[in-house]
Order: sequence, then structure tokens, then C-alpha cells
Amino acid sequence: MNILPEPPPLVHLGVDVAKAELVADFQGRIRRFGNDPKSISALIKAASLVPGIPHLVCEATAGYERQLAAAAMDKAVRVSIVPPLRVREFARAHGRLAKNDPLDAALLSRFGASVGPRPLQPKDKIRLQLDDIMRARAELIDSMQRELNRAEHHYCPVVVRIHKQLAAGYAKHIATLEAKAAALIAGDRDLSEADALLRAVSGVGPQTSRTLLAFLPELGHVGRRTIAALAGLAPYDRDSGKSKVRRFIQGGRGQVRKVLYMASLVAMRHNSVLKEFYQRLRDAGKPFKVAIVAVARHLLVHLNAIIARKLEIPIAV
Repeated sequence: MNILPEPPPLVHLGVDVAKAELVADFQGRIRRFGNDPKSISALIKAASLVPGIPHLVCEATAGYERQLAAAAMDKAVRVSIVPPLRVREFARAHGRLAKNDPLDAALLSRFGASVGPRPLQPKDKIRLQLDDIMRARAELIDSMQRELNRAEHHYCPVVVRIHKQLAAGYAKHIATLEAKAAALIAGDRDLSEADALLRAVSGVGPQTSRTLLAFLPELGHVGRRTIAALAGLAPYDRDSGKSKVRRFIQGGRGQVRKVLYMASLVAMRHNSVLKEFYQRLRDAGKPFKVAIVAVARHLLVHLNAIIARKLEIPIAV
């Protein structure tokens, strides 16, 4: 009888990320690399020489981790970006109060081995560009709104005019990014087909579709519970003993949750299925926000199923 060899073990390697430096924990041995393409290549090469299957684990660090993540996925090396708060709570739970770069790298290794974070899904160049464009668009919208808010708190005409001119400049750049995003999607067959399917659902506009395509690559690949959790729309219990507290949502990807919330406001008025669903919840005494979040979750699950059918992927219902 042939006995299949055991697969190599998964080895989690923590990487503490800073603007200029990456501090990596190679199974107890700390190594330092620059946060630049050449040094990142050296880090990934060193990781690939570790016995087992390497899985890099780093924290979200103001975007400084994105170059490492992209390079790792390009070399088919597993990589996860985890929320810093989860890692800090993990440290406190284990009585680790001290904090420095080598300790943080070792802590990320231990966190990865204990929690088993989901590795990032590789993105092609078009999706990476779309991701970057949509992130920049969101940042410019925030900046534009801040300028408009500042204009409201000034009385000097010159100051008001300056803030409004700045806001108009942001609006122009936002329009440029939106046009570029539309062109990217139109030029890619898979994205174009997915975009058409999403926008065919009443309540889903171009910005909602582009945001989902950019920030939720798991759409159509996972079940309804997972996709709701990724978007931060999954309700969680907070019960203790006889105390039954109202369920709440938390975590997930803020940009995705925000656009789905806005889309659900439109859908509950113009989408007959979601309109009836919303009204049924309201008639049952559910508060407005509880009902609208449920509509957003219902909408996302429906969109997830649509993309899964397109990809011919059987997902858990």
C-alpha cells in the first residue's frame, strides 16, 4: 500500500512593518530588511528557504505593508494583513505588555500560528490599479468634504472662496479617477461582465459596483456568512447568563459597508424585493438602522450569489 507523504507544515513568519524597515521573525531569529523592492525580494527569498510552507503575517500599517503584500502574492507566498487591535489584544491576553519591533515580529508569528488568519487573495494588475484608484477617490472625497465644512465656519468672503475653490479642485480630480476606473473595468472582460451583473440589481450604482470589485475580491467565492463578515454586516451576540443584548455588527471593510449602506437606502425604495423585506422588518418593530443594515446584508448576499453563478462556483448558502 502506497503511503502518501505528509504535506509540509505551515510556518507563520511575523513581519513588523515601518515606513523604512521590515523586521521579520524567522522562527526565533530576527532579521531586518529595508521597505523597498530589492529588500522585500530578499525577505521573500529568505522566507521561501524556511522548511515548510511560509505564511507572512503583518499588521495594517497606514499602507506601508501593501508593497510587501503585493510582492509576496506575486511570488505565490501566503501573506495576511491583520488589524493591529486584534494583535494587541492577543498580546494582552498572553501577558505581553512590552513592545518593540523584534517583539512585535515574534508576536505576529505567534498570532498567526494560533489564529490562522486568512491569506490575501492575489489580484491581477487591473484589480490592483482599481483598488488604488478607489482608495484615492475615497480619500479625495473626505478631503473635499472637509473643505466644504470649513467654508461653512468662515465669514470672510476671501476665505470662503478659497475653501470652495479647493473643494472644486478635489471634485475635478475625483471625476478623473471615476473616469479612469470606468475605463479599467470596460477594458477587462471579467470585470466588465461582473460590473454589468452587479449594476443590473436595482439600488446598485457604478460607485457601489466599483467599490465591491476593488475591495471585495472574495465576492462570489465564499458563503453568505463569510461575505457578510468581510463587509462588517454580520450580527454578533453579546449575551451573558440571562442577559440578552441586542445583536450588533462590527469589524469588516469600512468602504464596502459604507457603499452598501447607501445602496440599501436606494434599494429599499426602488427594489421591490428589498422594499418588501424592509417594510416587513419595520412592521415587526425593528428600528430603522437595524432594518437598513439587514437590507444591506440581504443585498450583499444576493450580489454574492449572482457572481458565484457567473463563476460557476458552488457556495454555502
